[in-house]
Amino acid sequence: MKVVSALLIFAVSSLNGADLPAQGSKTVIAYTTISASYAPIWIAKEAGFLERNGLNADVIFIRGATIGTQALVGGSVDFLYAGGAGAVEAVLSGADIVIVATPANRMDQVLVTKREIQNPGQLKGTKIAVNSVTGTAILALKIMLNALELNPEKDAVYLALGDPPSRFAALRSGLVDATVLSPPFTLTARKAGFNLFEDIPVLKDLEYPSASLIVRRDSVRKEPILIDKVTRSVIEAVHFYKTNKSGAARILKKYLRLENQDEIEDAYLRFSTRFLDKPYPTANSIKTILDWSRHPKAKGADPTRFVAPQILEKLDKEGYFKALYKK
Repeated sequence: MKVVSALLIFAVSSLNGADLPAQGSKTVIAYTTISASYAPIWIAKEAGFLERNGLNADVIFIRGATIGTQALVGGSVDFLYAGGAGAVEAVLSGADIVIVATPANRMDQVLVTKREIQNPGQLKGTKIAVNSVTGTAILALKIMLNALELNPEKDAVYLALGDPPSRFAALRSGLVDATVLSPPFTLTARKAGFNLFEDIPVLKDLEYPSASLIVRRDSVRKEPILIDKVTRSVIEAVHFYKTNKSGAARILKKYLRLENQDEIEDAYLRFSTRFLDKPYPTANSIKTILDWSRHPKAKGADPTRFVAPQILEKLDKEGYFKALYKK
């Protein structure tokens, strides 16, 4: 791994306080959001799947897809676990990266507003807290606003306020009028009396890569065994999530920093049916992003250009998934 630049040393930090690993043989996997949809990469580390698959790996937190993608392209990290929108935009701008797996292929964000906002029209002119002004999460929000017959480019002002607790605190204090949250933070918001716009029919079947495993394209060619090992670790982590509730809940509690048992239960149950057994990155999910992208090269771009399902196809052909889910 290349030496991490001074900028990234400042910008990148582990959720648990660990520093970036020193130069050496470690595989570095970064994730960019605190959300239960990112549980597979946490479980891969905490439950030992990375180690069992022969990897000496560090899993670190980098806030936001933009910095995370820069770290991946620059070689400061080897894998990125993030929403697919940032990767698609980066490829359109010339980055040579690709999505190899998408364990979470639906929107996990919910629009949460202050009590006074009872209908979508009241969101006009409001301030909405987001994790970042670029990337998958804000794109999901804009799709939601459009589905609610609002103009996402004109009807709201977006404030980048970071992780879910920070955004929710801003909503509670009145600093913003709305935010987007994923379970279990949605449960907390509901109990506190905030309004949730979570039943938007047009979005129910919309494919959207909310959490994907992303690599440099040359790694697919040069390091297929490494890609295979990390991909297996993520797949086995999804299996663990679905079959070991207590173990998954323990890891969710740690990374989401939860104490309330109802919140832990809500987070677990919401995603136990959402994670894909076979996390193929789909052309339809990429098309969702391309349809919304303002990049001049998005129109007419081939969705298959952004994905590399070869590792999953190989595992499927070998009967790996069938054997795993027999256990």
